[in-house]
Amino acid sequence: MRYKRYGLNLSEAKNLQKFTIEMSGTKKFLDKLPKLKAEKNKPGLYVSYEIDEEELKDDGLDYCTPEVASVFAVDNNGEETWIGTVRAYNWETYWLEVEDDCEVDKAENWWEIILQEYKKLRKIHK
Repeated sequence: MRYKRYGLNLSEAKNLQKFTIEMSGTKKFLDKLPKLKAEKNKPGLYVSYEIDEEELKDDGLDYCTPEVASVFAVDNNGEETWIGTVRAYNWETYWLEVEDDCEVDKAENWWEIILQEYKKLRKIHK
């Protein structure tokens, strides 16, 4: 089911997800991480490939920009903290986000910032 003129269905979004993760250069980093599970996760970094269907809807102004991969830190209490995201834009480009930085230029820099943020979180939660 298509939502509106610029919306995506979930099947299209999954294809866009694979394309974006490859194109962005983040695949080599994300492949190293275990997938975030619904049940209790051990402390560490995790990836989630869950696509929020609400993000696939068109707001009438532009193409949707779904989050196609997210990196989370899990602390000793099992609490999850979002660290970074890969967003897709209509088979044309992508965004690499970490915390408040929404435009990281390269996958290597994105990963380095994620590791720095994770290190800070580990110090806080010791």
